[in-house]
Amino acid sequence: MALSLSDDEYAAVQAAAAPVHPLQRGAFLQALAKELEPYSEIGPGLVHRLCADLQKRYGVTAHSETSHTAERHRARQAGG
Repeated sequence: MALSLSDDEYAAVQAAAAPVHPLQRGAFLQALAKELEPYSEIGPGLVHRLCADLQKRYGVTAHSETSHTAERHRARQAGG
């Protein structure tokens, strides 16, 4: 069965997939499609919840963790 998402749901999936490493993105999207298969009705809440769960499996860290890591990296690059 083909997966049908609204424009908003599709945009949410794209946003959720963006921080996933490019080499893992296809697997992330396939896993999401598999998670959505059993549902006859798909809504934005379900898409968001499943994406959030999958991001944890695919190593996406919370924004605050990512920003701290980036700050440390920039400091090292600057010699500080």
